[in-house]
Amino acid sequence: MDAQQVRTMVEAAVQAAVAAALQDQNVLDAIRPPAVVVPAAPFAVTPSGAGNNAWDFTSSTGIKIYMASTAPFSVLYDGNLPGLRDFLRKVWRRAEAYGWTNVLMVNDATGTSRNLTIQHGCLTLEDVQTHAITYLRLQRREHQASLCLHKLLLGSITPKLANRLASREDKYTVNAAAAVAPGVQANPPIMKEDGTCMMYELIKMVSVETKATVSIILKKLNNLDVLMEKCKSNVEEFNTIVDDLVAQLDARSIATPPMMENLFEGYANCADPKFARYIYMKQEAYEDGTIQLEYPSLMKVALERYKVLVDKNQWMKKTEEQLEIIALKAQLVSLVATKPTGGNATGGGATKTPPRKDQKGQGDKFAWKLVAPKQGEAQEKTVNGKNYIYCPYHDTTKWVLAVNDKGIDHRTGCTKAKEAKAAAAAAAISETDATEAALAGAMEDVGTATVDDNP
Repeated sequence: MDAQQVRTMVEAAVQAAVAAALQDQNVLDAIRPPAVVVPAAPFAVTPSGAGNNAWDFTSSTGIKIYMASTAPFSVLYDGNLPGLRDFLRKVWRRAEAYGWTNVLMVNDATGTSRNLTIQHGCLTLEDVQTHAITYLRLQRREHQASLCLHKLLLGSITPKLANRLASREDKYTVNAAAAVAPGVQANPPIMKEDGTCMMYELIKMVSVETKATVSIILKKLNNLDVLMEKCKSNVEEFNTIVDDLVAQLDARSIATPPMMENLFEGYANCADPKFARYIYMKQEAYEDGTIQLEYPSLMKVALERYKVLVDKNQWMKKTEEQLEIIALKAQLVSLVATKPTGGNATGGGATKTPPRKDQKGQGDKFAWKLVAPKQGEAQEKTVNGKNYIYCPYHDTTKWVLAVNDKGIDHRTGCTKAKEAKAAAAAAAISETDATEAALAGAMEDVGTATVDDNP
């Protein structure tokens, strides 16, 4: 047998072995059970899982979800209006973390979905109650979420606020009995307290809604210079109040007024000259088109500037020019105090000014108008059914009508106040020169008096 024959026999044997192996594999595949395909877990962004299936609160996982989602906030909410927005933000974050934001998304009368924590002003109690009934009648996750929200709210508010809220229990208690077809006897009522309705009532109780609410908010935003005075030039407090006012308008879907102009006026009324100058430069650049600013950005840079000045101990610190003026005034007062007092022709002392008589027509009946309130006393009073306010800009009559016969509010329409502020602003411009001139004149008078008295 030659080499070629041997090679042929080997190749034939290999092919036969491969064919036999393939046949054995086919037999194994035929008798092997099919592989089990494990479906992928549904995507979830919270520990509570995806979907709308009810939680199993009897399981270990369900109990943990319930306990964690209803745990009270560390700081109890006491019902103050400035803290409402932060409280609602915490509730929304808790709902996001545990997958029950659906109960906080309520359709209004037009079918538009509204976030109760932000747009509560666009919703009515009827809207929220209708929303609650849709899930309280079913064994779904929203039903459980409503109970979680209910427990969270009661545990996160002060006992005093909880007592006030309890007086509105009838408004957040709804009938969860199943609906029946027309003509069929209604099922017995099943009354349940709903967490979403409870939160709506809590919001309405804190932010008392009246027809004048929106106009009051707009008035405050259009008079931010007044707000800066009330905040005593605390820019951080000022910004917080402005943010809250804007949020209240957003909650009612009301457009905000021209905030840039109002903010510039408010910041310009700050008592710190460095800050006011900084804002003035920003305003010039904004009006010239050099920089582009939206009102949130302006509020941000203003707050940052305020914090920088505070950190550097430069806030409300007097400039060298102001300190120089104060020193010059002190010298002037000292020189005037030491200046010899001239007598009259008979050698007597200075002529005394006769006491001022009461204002014409006032008499004893209105003598109280001439007396300014002491520190800490009220600056408003009602006399004979009329409202009076104290106005420091009036020389004699300290108390004036809050609103005059023409309907003008004295707080904003006092002409004497406007004249005084305008005069003060004009005087501030040339205060240094005027003080120096007065000082020079006083020194000259003192020198002359000294020569005359010592011949």
